Amino acid sequence: MRYLLPLAVMLVACAPQQDDSSTAPADRDYATQVDAPTPDYAELMKQTRLEGESYVRRNPTGPMPPDAKAVGQSWFERLEAGNLLLGAGLDGKGPDGVVTHLDVGMTESEFRSWTTQNRWDVPSHISWSFVPAMNLPPVSEAASEGIRIWPASSARTGAQNEALLAGKVELRDGCFWATEGDGEADKLAFFHAEIGLDRDDEGYYILVDRVGGQTRARLGEAMSWGGPPSAYISPEAERKLRAACGEAPILVVGSPESSERFLTNSPHLRNPVVPPPPPDAGNGAAS
Repeated sequence: MRYLLPLAVMLVACAPQQDDSSTAPADRDYATQVDAPTPDYAELMKQTRLEGESYVRRNPTGPMPPDAKAVGQSWFERLEAGNLLLGAGLDGKGPDGVVTHLDVGMTESEFRSWTTQNRWDVPSHISWSFVPAMNLPPVSEAASEGIRIWPASSARTGAQNEALLAGKVELRDGCFWATEGDGEADKLAFFHAEIGLDRDDEGYYILVDRVGGQTRARLGEAMSWGGPPSAYISPEAERKLRAACGEAPILVVGSPESSERFLTNSPHLRNPVVPPPPPDAGNGAAS
């Protein structure tokens, strides 16, 4: 079983207990991985998916009360204040509608414990959705000694932009650097909460899906990600990242995937067929 050593310098996504220290000991050697051979993703994609608490959508079970607008707004603000609001649905077309749906950045069991501890009555006229559990730690024991900090969000990820972006993420002297396109990786990378770090059987540092456990990329590979991605970066997370790795701009890379893995999963995109040109309008039938 993988677990995370309690490193004082590491940002641990979704873990409230953290050491206040923000920099690593100066006498340690940190890892660098700017290139890596592409593994056999066809084989890796056969990995058994980790099972845990799954995505849940809970439909409304009660009628809308007279104070539905005030109730919905209070829950909207409560979730937003805790960086737990991933999305919302309103009744009607305008922004002043009644809240009818809330996407929550917790598992259903976490939400149940949270509301029970606070003695809150959960309204039954609202539909709810809850994220799946993350079954891996942010950083494995095998990977923890080689890095200064793990730069990932403490909040779960909601709906994202879906333009396909290309780039690269490198590990240099224990810090994560990224670029979009073919330029130099000169920005500090920042990941979604659902992405973790591990080392594979050959010793390469890899990005993993913390929910399902799949290998997404080796650091240093050509990568792609949906975007432009967004992620919550707390002031404390930014302070620790700056203290550990410097003042370069931060680039949110979200949930990167090896370009080769993407093409292995979508082989029709490897050699896309160009559609024929439209018929020449000049060759149409005479009027």
